[in-house]
Amino acid sequence: MMEQTGYYCSTFNLDASETVAYNNPLFPAYVRYGVLSCYPDSSAISHWHQDLEFILITKGKMTYNVNGEFIELSEKNGIMINSRQIHHGFSMEHNECEFICVLLSPELLQGNQWFYQNYVERLTDNPTFPYLYLSHDSWQSGILDHITRLYDSFGKVSGDTPLNDNSYFETIEIFCSILKILYANLPDTQSVSKKESPDLLSLKNMIAYIETSFMEHITLEDIALAGACCKSKCSLLFKKYLRDTPISYLTKYRLRKSLVPLLEADSCITDIAYEHGFGGASYYCETFRKYYGISPLKYKKEQLGK
Repeated sequence: MMEQTGYYCSTFNLDASETVAYNNPLFPAYVRYGVLSCYPDSSAISHWHQDLEFILITKGKMTYNVNGEFIELSEKNGIMINSRQIHHGFSMEHNECEFICVLLSPELLQGNQWFYQNYVERLTDNPTFPYLYLSHDSWQSGILDHITRLYDSFGKVSGDTPLNDNSYFETIEIFCSILKILYANLPDTQSVSKKESPDLLSLKNMIAYIETSFMEHITLEDIALAGACCKSKCSLLFKKYLRDTPISYLTKYRLRKSLVPLLEADSCITDIAYEHGFGGASYYCETFRKYYGISPLKYKKEQLGK
């Protein structure tokens, strides 16, 4: 399988949901083969998007955090994350893990409004269904088979071009087939509330503030204010859903954003430090080593040497 080492999300919408870098920018489907070691500290950053996300572990194992709940994923199994749920995958032990990652936008099935409202939104707007563990030895195996089929058809690419035009038809066909399996096996979702949890909404607002203001001097009080809560509630929400502190999340986000300019040929450590909210080059290097275990320059050398 073809390894894809880049991150699929690099920009953000006004609500801080991530803008997915689809294989074809005009067709909202993302299909890639991923390797966990390509992510700093063997961890993606917490994020959310409107797309349904599907992960199939092909080798190794990793943990997924969905709204603060940890789900262990092992080889041949996977997970489906519903629309707009806060999530990320990681390995605390830095174990290697290879996986197929598929993101499908609900927009792919928006052609008929009646069908979209009654069979797509009933699923994506269901707050009682944040994720589904996909086991290869249960009815969910059909979904896993579809993920593999989708990767074979759409994800094995030359550059970012699908194998052929049939891939687009097959993607929509597979998306419908997955929905058919879900509706055949999940409890009735006819009457569900579309109202988002106030705590999750508050947390998303705080994350949005961090992502848009990380270059500035930010305090715990500033973050709490963005979520319309007190500092104590702010810390509790980050601990509950992200298993982290607000300041630690801010630091990790600053470090992650600094990686792109760091890998540029003529990058300057001092400039990167100040442009990403660190007080200076020495503090940036010290923090970088604390979280990633190596210096920025060594990290750059290792990445460019791959």
